[in-house]
Formats: sequence, C-alpha cells, structure tokens
Amino acid sequence: MGSRAYKKISTGIFALILLATAFALGHGNDHGHAHVTLANGEVSVEYHRPLAKGRDLLSMVQPGLYWRMGADGPTTLNTEVDLLFGDTTVPKGEYVLWAHFEDSERWSLVLATAPSRRQPDPDTILVSRPGSISKNTEAVEQLTIELTTENNTGILVLEWGTARLSVNFTTA
Repeated sequence: MGSRAYKKISTGIFALILLATAFALGHGNDHGHAHVTLANGEVSVEYHRPLAKGRDLLSMVQPGLYWRMGADGPTTLNTEVDLLFGDTTVPKGEYVLWAHFEDSERWSLVLATAPSRRQPDPDTILVSRPGSISKNTEAVEQLTIELTTENNTGILVLEWGTARLSVNFTTA
C-alpha cells in the first residue's frame, strides 16, 4: 500500500473518530439530573438543558405538540418504586418523558416505554397525566427540572423561559 492510500485511510479513520466523539458528547447542552426519595425508593430524571436564548416555551406551543422536555436525546424518568400518576400505576423501571400541549394553558406529562424522535408511538404511551402551567416572573435561561416531595406526594417541576410546568404523583 502506498503512502498516499495510507494517508487517505488514516484521515478517514480520524474523521470517523471525531464524528463518533461529537455524537457521544451530544450538542453541547449541559446534563441535568433531578432526584427525590419516596417510600424508600429513588425517583430520578436525566435530561439535557438547552438555553432559552430569548425563546419562550409557551409562545412556541402549538396545539397537539409533543415536546421531549430537553435537548439532544430523550429525557428519562427512572423509578425504584411503583408510582401512581392519577389512577395509572407505573411499575418501577425507566421511561421516556414528553410534554403534550393541548394549548398554551393545558399540558400533560406523558410517560412512554420507548424513545422516538418526533413524538411518542401511541403503542408505547403508558400514562398521560394532566399538569398545571404557570408563568414565572423572571425568565429561566437554562431548562431546569426539579423533583420534590410534599406530604408523600412527588412533584415534577419544569422551568424554562417564563414557563413553569408541574405535575404530581405518588407511590403505588
């Protein structure tokens, strides 16, 4: 093999390594993690934190829109205990989270059993739980998800721009 062919192969391999590294690192959005303990088990959310950059979540909402609650990849909920979202039991395990907007004033937290790109496959939706929307007085630049507890009730809160989305859940 000549030095020219070797150089082309080496350059190609180097380019593939760079692409694989860039893919593995995502698009540069910070990683976020939230967790809470309920009934002696941990519930956690893993997500990537995009910047608002002047965008406002509620102004971007189109009726029927599914949003995967983050950037770069699916936002996941992991639970070590069975949960109740309304009347629906969610067995311990890992789920993909989506926000489904009916309009800019109504949304539901959707838990799906498998990731997808644009919206959850209807066959993978385990639960759709209505949540509440309120507005923050000051904009939150970087998407933030928090898990808290109050009187044995778990609360998931997502803030981005002026939007504050929240939904309650309990242990089963």
